[in-house]
Amino acid sequence: MRILHFATHDTAGGAAKASYRLHSALREAGHSSRMIVRVKDSDDADVLQVTTRPLLSGYRRVRRRIAASRGRLPQSKFNFDVRPEIDTRQLFSHERGTIDVICLHWITELLTTSLINQLYEHYRCPLVWTLVDQEAVTGGCHYSLGCDGFTKMCGHCPQLNSSRERDRSRLVWNRKSKYLKSLPIVFVAPTSWVSRKVRESSLFSQHRIESIPLPIDASLFRPFEQRVARDLLHVPADKKVIFFGATYLEEARKGMAYLVEALQQLRALTDDTGDGLRADDIFLLVAGSNGQKILDMLPFAGRATGQLQDELLLALAYQSADVFVCPSVEDAGPMMIPEAMMCGTPVVAFNAGGAPDLVETMKTGYLANDRDSGDFANGMRALLSLDCLSEMRLAARTAAARAHTPALVAERYTRLYSSLRES
Repeated sequence: MRILHFATHDTAGGAAKASYRLHSALREAGHSSRMIVRVKDSDDADVLQVTTRPLLSGYRRVRRRIAASRGRLPQSKFNFDVRPEIDTRQLFSHERGTIDVICLHWITELLTTSLINQLYEHYRCPLVWTLVDQEAVTGGCHYSLGCDGFTKMCGHCPQLNSSRERDRSRLVWNRKSKYLKSLPIVFVAPTSWVSRKVRESSLFSQHRIESIPLPIDASLFRPFEQRVARDLLHVPADKKVIFFGATYLEEARKGMAYLVEALQQLRALTDDTGDGLRADDIFLLVAGSNGQKILDMLPFAGRATGQLQDELLLALAYQSADVFVCPSVEDAGPMMIPEAMMCGTPVVAFNAGGAPDLVETMKTGYLANDRDSGDFANGMRALLSLDCLSEMRLAARTAAARAHTPALVAERYTRLYSSLRES
């Protein structure tokens, strides 16, 4: 089968890694898989980077206009649906009939709603959109952050600090309605959270949704000798290690404020309980931006690694830990949960995002009540107080491998693509 992927990046960032891993898994399964991206970081010959043409950009102009009129920019990434600064002719570089399936991924600043419509008209083949956030179904925000505007027609956008009904978010919503709503797009939801958001949306609630997890490299993210992993990362061998991280730790939806509270409560629990767990036994390992700033607020010893762009180092961090903790309160994933579990590392997470799909309390980790820092602290203490985690490690690995092994994911995508070609 001949598959053409569109993504803003090929390997930089979680969304990009998800698209590239799928591309690689499909190619490994024997398919012809190619990518067209805005920014290429790999040396993959099957990935084409489009030529940038800065004079065409409307993105920065719109950002400046919004900043000037509203006093601030969006709280997080926002798709303004404006002309990208690229040579768009390269998007149509394959002839009709040479591509069997188009697969869209994270496409902000690569594709507009109009360009997606043109892609369908040009290639005239099934259109599949793998979602790693909400952007496809909103008026531009990648996460609605509690706003329910995407269930209506957007407008009055809190992320644009807008009090107007016909603001940029309504304009983007209208464009999606005009150019995309009537297209036979099939959405792939990697987690139940994503599936729920598509069904809640006013734009695409009636479209077909398939639930297929993201592929995780099982040869890299796998159980490994903990002592060796700690030695390689210079992590104390005799401590209970808690690992956590995110690309942008300061992003509110990643829940670091709740984790700080939970770790402070864990410190109190180690003083008050007689289960043998002491504060001096605990060591924190944190990856991501501003990790040291967070460590300085916490009552345990630790080390900040900075961004772990090298996936081998990231795998070693999971493998060195007794537990991985994920305090995200609004997330399509995150991908770090299945990555940790593929390494055999139990996970403590809030009952939010994609965590409930994999984390089962005292079997593969601990699922804390949403935004309940006290329960999160209880979960960390419960796991760290166990004499042996080997059974839980095996269960975590088994649960993640059953869903995220690349060959199994590729097989499910192949069945989906085949069903679309036959319909």
